[in-house]
Amino acid sequence: DSGAGPDNPTVWRGAGRGQAIIYGGQRLTGFAPVTDAAILARLPEEARGQVQVLDLAAAGVTDLGQLAVRGFAQPPSPPTVELWFNGQPMTLARWPNTGFVPAGELVQPGNDTDGTPSILGYVDPRHERWTQAEEPWLFGYFRFLWADGTIQLSAVDPATKTLRFDRAYRYGQPGMDPGQGIQYYAFNLLEEIDQPGEWYLDRTTSRLYFWPPSDPDGALVELGEMAEPMVVAQNVSDVRFEGLAFDLGRYDGLVITDCTRFVLAGCQVSRVAGSGVLLTGGQLCAMVGCDITLTGRNGSSVTGGDRATLTPAGHWVENCHISHVGRIDRTYTPAILLEGVGNRVAYCLLHDAPSSVMRVEGNDHVVEYCVTLNAVTESDDQGAMEAFGNASYRGNVYWHNRYINIGKSGTEAAVHGQAAIRFDDAISGNLVYGCVFEDSANGNFGAIQMNSGRDNVMDGNLFCDNKYGISGGYYPGNHFWQAIRDGTQAETVYLSELYMERYPQMRTMMEPGGLNFLWRNAFLGGGQWNRGNPASYNEVFNAIDPDGPRSAVAMPMEAMALRYGFRPIPLDEMGLYTDHWRPVMPRMPMPGQKPDWRAAQ
Repeated sequence: DSGAGPDNPTVWRGAGRGQAIIYGGQRLTGFAPVTDAAILARLPEEARGQVQVLDLAAAGVTDLGQLAVRGFAQPPSPPTVELWFNGQPMTLARWPNTGFVPAGELVQPGNDTDGTPSILGYVDPRHERWTQAEEPWLFGYFRFLWADGTIQLSAVDPATKTLRFDRAYRYGQPGMDPGQGIQYYAFNLLEEIDQPGEWYLDRTTSRLYFWPPSDPDGALVELGEMAEPMVVAQNVSDVRFEGLAFDLGRYDGLVITDCTRFVLAGCQVSRVAGSGVLLTGGQLCAMVGCDITLTGRNGSSVTGGDRATLTPAGHWVENCHISHVGRIDRTYTPAILLEGVGNRVAYCLLHDAPSSVMRVEGNDHVVEYCVTLNAVTESDDQGAMEAFGNASYRGNVYWHNRYINIGKSGTEAAVHGQAAIRFDDAISGNLVYGCVFEDSANGNFGAIQMNSGRDNVMDGNLFCDNKYGISGGYYPGNHFWQAIRDGTQAETVYLSELYMERYPQMRTMMEPGGLNFLWRNAFLGGGQWNRGNPASYNEVFNAIDPDGPRSAVAMPMEAMALRYGFRPIPLDEMGLYTDHWRPVMPRMPMPGQKPDWRAAQ
């Protein structure tokens, strides 16, 4: 279905924005109170008389899906069944109802190579309610607090107070490790339907058990059914989707591969258990004026361009509102995964993500005029916008972006911290200019955190109410630098003459004395402006005023810039704008709650 050229595209257009809906779910009716004595005995006392049941087979639902091991560095996530009530996702019954519990003693880490399963001690006797559960699972952080995982529980042993799993936790050897503090919650438990909004699916009997928030007969109760992408486009050119809505599925929304000038304009993608839009390869594709929300994994992925030749793809994402991503797989599932060469993200509103809202991998990308808030609310050792582990990821520009309220919202363990922008493990040669950071540092991280990189420039930025402004710096002993010295670096680290010409600082990047450049920044109303390796900073004309404004809007921008010596930053131009594809502005989300860093000083 390719078009006949750039001036004659194939167009699929809705009658009005969001009025034409491609729908992958089914409405459920006919719930009845639970009367089975055996089921009532397994329910918590407070749930008896509240939980209702529906026979899905009788309702015509025959594919019940499956639960599977999933998470960071785990097998690919399968299509996932979800239940929705009046447009909101319901909770697959879990304990505790919020947050995590710490593990007891690690009895046996497990080893995936020889088949030795993991065995974990527990603390709370609540676990002993699950000895007869059919298919209990644990979600948590079993080795690193930045790597989520889901693993099936095969037995609860009250005598030894241990949890035995059907296999080893698979990321890292030898399996689980308590070094950073194992934390988890249990789910898929009929025994834990103890509050409105929780549900459980018995796949043996095809019965769905649900404690509805209100009378289900007067509500819209839905189940995601479609177990494949709603749109698959491959090797097509000059195609436009305008004003279409893609709603409710068990898997991904749109998968666009190796296409040219494929445009999504004014489209909406919501309530998919996978990723919203996966754009891979091709060139000159775009998402403009789109909304993506309530995804189980990524909001979107935009990958294109040839890193070997530094050929740009020219993909762009503009005026898009992407939020509430990573609901199921909660780490490395950002609102936008930006990879390759020469792609652009501009004027977007990105918010509410348990880990990063953007991961930026590759070269010569531009991220500009975006507003980010409520990111890295659960994970540790990450940034709202993050790049990782490649000293040849250069030429990326973060220009006129605003970051608000970045960091963990709970009280669970953290080892390192959370930042607005993180250049992790030797990321070098990037520019951060004219950005605003408000309460965007947490733990040991500054609002900008650099783990061993060099040649990064931070110029003309405004930092307000941050525990730390900048943290980290250049450390030549980092193992990514050592791999280059040893000649064992990954194939994706390009050291070619082309790279040396494009990024001249690469010619000297292995020489001692690496620097990062902090010029004309203002650090106001916060704590320590710099925490890390000051010997690796070149500092020029930075203003430091711990008693200064704690918000970028506490005084007129022109006056603030004049007082502290930076160029005025165009706050009013950041974020979404109205046009044909976005005729009405959404309500600006409120900053979430997280512990006050000042109270912890």
